[in-house]
Amino acid sequence: MAALESLYRLPLWLLLSISIIVGVNAQEPQSPAEQLSPGIQNLLPRPLIHFKLGSQGEIITSTRNRKSKQWQKVYTSDSSTTDSGADPAAPVVGVNGTTLPAYDTIMNRGAAVVLEHRFFGLSNPYPDLTEDSLAFLTVDQAISDILYFAQTVKLPMPGGNKTTPTDLPWVLVGGSYPGALATWTMAKHPGIFAAAWASSAVLQAQDYFWSYFDVISQFMPRNCSADIKAVVSHLDDVFTTGTAADIIAAKASFALSSVINADDVMAAIREPLFTWQDLQPYYQDTNAGFYAFCNYLEYDRTKKAYETSGIGVGLATALPAYGNWTAYEIRVAGCTGREESCYGTHIANESLTWTNTTIDNPHRSWAWLYCNQLGWYFSGAPQGWSTITSRLTTPDSEARLCSLYFPEKFPMGVTASETHNQTAFNVEWGGWSINTTNVFFANGKKDPWRAITVSSDLNPQVSTDSRPIAVADGGFHCSDLVMQAGQADPTVGAVQTLGSAYIYQWLAEWYMTHNVTRPANATSFPVPSTLPTPTISYQAIPTNVAYGMWQENVVISTVTVATPTSISAASDAAAPTAPSGGSQVSTPARSSASSSFRVVPFRWLQLQTHAFPWLLSVGLVLVS
Repeated sequence: MAALESLYRLPLWLLLSISIIVGVNAQEPQSPAEQLSPGIQNLLPRPLIHFKLGSQGEIITSTRNRKSKQWQKVYTSDSSTTDSGADPAAPVVGVNGTTLPAYDTIMNRGAAVVLEHRFFGLSNPYPDLTEDSLAFLTVDQAISDILYFAQTVKLPMPGGNKTTPTDLPWVLVGGSYPGALATWTMAKHPGIFAAAWASSAVLQAQDYFWSYFDVISQFMPRNCSADIKAVVSHLDDVFTTGTAADIIAAKASFALSSVINADDVMAAIREPLFTWQDLQPYYQDTNAGFYAFCNYLEYDRTKKAYETSGIGVGLATALPAYGNWTAYEIRVAGCTGREESCYGTHIANESLTWTNTTIDNPHRSWAWLYCNQLGWYFSGAPQGWSTITSRLTTPDSEARLCSLYFPEKFPMGVTASETHNQTAFNVEWGGWSINTTNVFFANGKKDPWRAITVSSDLNPQVSTDSRPIAVADGGFHCSDLVMQAGQADPTVGAVQTLGSAYIYQWLAEWYMTHNVTRPANATSFPVPSTLPTPTISYQAIPTNVAYGMWQENVVISTVTVATPTSISAASDAAAPTAPSGGSQVSTPARSSASSSFRVVPFRWLQLQTHAFPWLLSVGLVLVS
């Protein structure tokens, strides 16, 4: 009985994620044994579960067996539902403590649960992703899911009908957009959940999202950024003031001759920059991803050596190298010979990229969110500020993706400001200045999404005891959620320690307020005020730049070539290897989305509790 009572009061971690398969990279790091409590390693198998809430909130679950011995059927309420048709996925949270949420769950003797966001994966209130169905994909509805699940769920375990936030302390955890969801939930519905951990929480709706690339520019190798800026500036000049022959040659040098419009060309060549987001303190391979791209640019093919002074190899060398790299990526993407179809955005087409409305299409679901509420249209920097991406790519050019995906709501020609009202969204949800308590904000200095977090260079917020904000000097996107990142970089480790201390304190306050005894054997943490708060020096950005507008109505030539010009065989060559130290629920009838909340049958992960060996299944996950 004593053990059962301890289960009733264990804390629950509700993990919000855009996707059950989210990544901290394909190679999930393993924490060393010394980071784990005795007996935590080699825990029970981790099944992927589908569930739906019955009329009284009971969970109806099923799992699909996997050939791997690490997956097996653990629980099912109905033998007729043993095969849901879902493929198992790598969990966001490893029960062996490889991630921060799992680590804190273990330390506090709690249980972790992951929930999938509505309209992502198989968690859908309707059988398709048409525009009518997606009307119910909003931030409001997603937060209603969290509340509904937490307040009505009954878990398939002893005492499973006594696990609501009034019975047990719940901790919301999310990174990136899910981090924002955790924050918005705490702000809009205070007093329900005990605490939240918001990692890289993107809180500010922003149409002109040039600052994403500005963060990358600050911390990437100086020689590489200098050459990219030179290439981008040159191409922008060619496409705005060059002759027809100059434009034809520029497109051909990047294997993009058949792409009609210059802004589409410039959007295509920025693709390597997005690989910066894959970096972590424990993963910065100079032979892959972002650094492989930079190394290719910075190899002086005349001197047969890398440029390491910081000034770059210069436009004459960088331009053809950048073009060859882009040609290689086009071939890898299978777009050779159909470049306009792959990269053109000015003309609506019937490609499945835009017209596929079947469920489990995360790109379409995510586009609906940013088109209707969030913005985040990747763009070049304002005039007067250096940029590693073209100023020809603007919020309006990015908004054409909304027209391609959703032509009924966003006819071709719609502007970014016409897709949604970013000011109204930030007023309603708080933006940078959100007012909330018991939320720990963790950010990384090198995270390109930091620009729309509370640690933005554009509007950095002050950390207080009621709204603690910690920024890891060596952190990237959501680095604090991975234990190995803290081992690889001490500033990330300091953020993890401070955040864990705040969670421990807020749980203690919840237990005291609710007159509930804390689970035995919970690991204690220091008082947060005795620990340092990691922070950074912010980049000063002039007001006229920070709140500047993009250059509109630029006359851009659309000269084309009927037959794409081939790229030289040299583009097939692999980049030289860099030497050490080189540059581096029932379906309801549809009605207005604002009129009522629609229950969703969610997909979830069942993870082990650490109060004692019962398997606990609870959680609402948000996916992207």
